Amino acid sequence: MSELLRTLRTGDENLTGTFDRAFAPAHNPWRQLGSLAFLCLVISVVSGIIAFALYDTSVAGAYESGRRLQLDPLLMGRLLRGLHRYTADAFMFLTLLHLLREGLRGHYRGIRWFSWITGIPLIWLLWIAGITGFWLLWDERALYSVNATAEWLQALPLFSDLLTRNFLTATSLTDRFFSLVVFMHIGLPLFLLAGVWIHIQRVSNVRIWPPKTLTIGTIAMFTILALLVPAESMGPANTGRLPTHIDLDWFYLLLHPAVDWLSAVGVWWLVAITTALLTALPFFPKRAQQRSTEPPSQAAVVDLSNCNGCSRCVADCPFGAVVMVPRTDGLHHQQQASVIADMCAACGICVGSCPSSTPFRRIEDIVSGIELPHKPVVDMRKQLQQKVGALTGTSKIMLFSCGQTADWQSLADASTAVLTLECAAMLPPSFIEYALRLGAEGVVIAGCRESDCEFRLGDRWVQDRMTGEREPRLRAAAPRDRIAVVWAGNQRDMLLRTVAELRHSLTLIAPSEDSPTIQASPAQLHESHDD
Repeated sequence: MSELLRTLRTGDENLTGTFDRAFAPAHNPWRQLGSLAFLCLVISVVSGIIAFALYDTSVAGAYESGRRLQLDPLLMGRLLRGLHRYTADAFMFLTLLHLLREGLRGHYRGIRWFSWITGIPLIWLLWIAGITGFWLLWDERALYSVNATAEWLQALPLFSDLLTRNFLTATSLTDRFFSLVVFMHIGLPLFLLAGVWIHIQRVSNVRIWPPKTLTIGTIAMFTILALLVPAESMGPANTGRLPTHIDLDWFYLLLHPAVDWLSAVGVWWLVAITTALLTALPFFPKRAQQRSTEPPSQAAVVDLSNCNGCSRCVADCPFGAVVMVPRTDGLHHQQQASVIADMCAACGICVGSCPSSTPFRRIEDIVSGIELPHKPVVDMRKQLQQKVGALTGTSKIMLFSCGQTADWQSLADASTAVLTLECAAMLPPSFIEYALRLGAEGVVIAGCRESDCEFRLGDRWVQDRMTGEREPRLRAAAPRDRIAVVWAGNQRDMLLRTVAELRHSLTLIAPSEDSPTIQASPAQLHESHDD
């Protein structure tokens, strides 16, 4: 990970921490930008469908349709228009924030290229759907926007100078124009919904909806906003003249003043260059310095002699890269795991879920049912034995660190050993007990910020395995008071505080004859462990 991306990630974590002080991590809206945007899209579509049932799609009746809703004495029309308008604005705003955050975190490279590229056209579909919604009101703002858009379009060779004049005279504007706009405004949101479905195809356990509490709060906020600050039409459109003062919606109508600032051709170049750069981001080569400092990551591989077809790796894979297929080696198991290499993030979460990824196996060169070739389980066990065996200080602590955060090897000393994994969820729970039985007095697992795992689901699976809600479980006999989990991300102070607190608590724990902190040799552990 480049220093620039790490710096940007730290800044994002600081902002996220600010929201965490007001919301629980799982309900932090900064982490729910995509799901909140989808919620706003659904509210806008539903309210728009109801409004369409009350809308007159004609030149003469369009304006009055909007006015009737606006002046509804029961305020239901005001609520309907407000929900439709404000959630549409929020959808655009949250989508752009989602794009910005994912881009700053580098979530356009590797297996995320598909989600990144399929998301870019959605922005333009969203903009077209939104701007045509303003035209349907056929007020002064709509007339201004229609003509400003026509002037922008005619900068292209495809359009002629007659395009603008078609909207400036009453005789040239017919009901067919409104039929076209209605088709665009209603049809494009359907394409948006289909586009969102395509956008999330290569991720599993996707969070389509925000948490229930956040959903209710969002709907309540927009309801209050719609009633207190109604979305109102301007004066009726007069095709014989253009208005001199316009209240713009800066989420969808920013294009028009941009044309005044940069010229129509300048805005076209800006749109084309921005779209091209965003689309090309996944294909930009990494800097040579970054390539040289990052170890090569390889897709997970399946070892059939150790795969029993349990499908835990399939359930835990955050990107749907592991699937179950019919058995090919003739063993009695009906199925086997298979890895789709170009969808694998090499996060190692599948390794942590495999029942054969246990260090207590008597085989010297153990092999897991599913492995990362560049970081096999046998190397993890050997490193753990060496690192714990080298500890000479008091209150010995084994720190298992996520490799997507800061490099915590600098924390290693006579009392602290550090083993870096691709993801905190790559750690099989049995390795925790193994470290304690080797002689570590305490174990710390450090990962990305809570609900903000670089690989999406790592923190959830670690918590569920620790509490026994998900296989493989941390055994009930494991001493929980000697184990700490901290979602510190790049926050060094948070991690140091957790290590210090655990070390202090270890001094208060009275040793017992069953204490697992008495150092044992690997051979003794293999003989004594109950498989």
